[in-house]
Amino acid sequence: MRVLVLMPKLCWPLTGGAEIRNFNLLRETAKQHEVHLLSFLNQSSDRDHFPSLMPYCKQVVGVDLSRPTWKKAFNAMRGVFSPTPFILHEYRQRQMASTLEQMVEQEKIDIVHAHFLHVGQYYAATGRAALVYDAHNLEHVLWQRFAGIQSNPLKATFARWQCGKLVAAQRAVAAHSEKVVVLSDSDHAEYLRIAPTADVTTVPNGADVEYFQPRNGASEPNSITYFGNFGWPPQDDGAIYFHDEILPRVRARVPDAKLYLVGKTPSEPIRRLASENVVVTGFVPDIRDYIARSAVVVMPLRVGAGTKHRIFQSLAMRKALVSTTVGAEGIALKHGENAMIADDPQQFADCTVRLLQDAKLRERLGENGRQLVLKHHDWRAIYRTLDDVFHEAVDKKRRA
Repeated sequence: MRVLVLMPKLCWPLTGGAEIRNFNLLRETAKQHEVHLLSFLNQSSDRDHFPSLMPYCKQVVGVDLSRPTWKKAFNAMRGVFSPTPFILHEYRQRQMASTLEQMVEQEKIDIVHAHFLHVGQYYAATGRAALVYDAHNLEHVLWQRFAGIQSNPLKATFARWQCGKLVAAQRAVAAHSEKVVVLSDSDHAEYLRIAPTADVTTVPNGADVEYFQPRNGASEPNSITYFGNFGWPPQDDGAIYFHDEILPRVRARVPDAKLYLVGKTPSEPIRRLASENVVVTGFVPDIRDYIARSAVVVMPLRVGAGTKHRIFQSLAMRKALVSTTVGAEGIALKHGENAMIADDPQQFADCTVRLLQDAKLRERLGENGRQLVLKHHDWRAIYRTLDDVFHEAVDKKRRA
């Protein structure tokens, strides 16, 4: 079949969770079908990455996304006073709609695989093609949680106002999609709660288990790693929360504990955390080097939705993990079996200390975690479910 993959952001380089999911599913799709890629571009230099994607695509087309500061402020105001949520205003451009419509007709596209609500809103431009909407996050859940941790009452109020609009937008996209894809069974249940007539299938996140292999050699004693796409508020919040609330409790019992905060474009609040025993790396060429050297990987997220690639990557490399419930959401993690789960700062610190001090426990959790990924989260196996979704969507469109 001819599949047009529609993205709000180019899926190369693989520096964030969205890019990882989008690229791996695109790569697997290309093994079975003819792939056309259409994506917004945050900067013109994104076109330099087109050659990395051309081995998998018949064509790669970009639409420049212009979001100057004044326009963001204007869209935020529109997000308050219009029924359309802020994030849809941010990604609503006539050029994207016309380009999508033109590509569908010219290339006789069978399926549009749209990633995120940001571009799912272009359902009216999919024409003859079946639409498979890949939700990634349930946006209203993400914004509800963001509101819950805000100290700024204006930001909290704005986020809460968005939630009802996001529910309506997700319901509308589902009504115009042949199939909706979510990342976990809990997301599946929540989507059906807000859109009972939606045709929803769970296609989980995964890891490249051949790339993220365990490495021989001892880890750095008492080292803790948190890695993510800094600059994204939920991930910044996780780093600051761990540093301020949890790390002091860890150091009360493990004075030489060393924290690595690994990720590109760290914001100023993240850079300010750097000290003798807190390393803020910025961009690193190979995240596996830092995962491998870690005694413990932590995922102290308080805000988020969907499932986290960083957990699959860490487990695939046989690393012991401590996560909050939000970080572990949608993944079959069991406390004390394949990970440690804690939400209270003291409990999170206790789990971290226990793993730092117990090598056998680290090994057992790490091995069980890798087996979980091998069994349920190998991209090759995951794609088979998505391919079934594609065929179901085309059949449904033809019947309609």
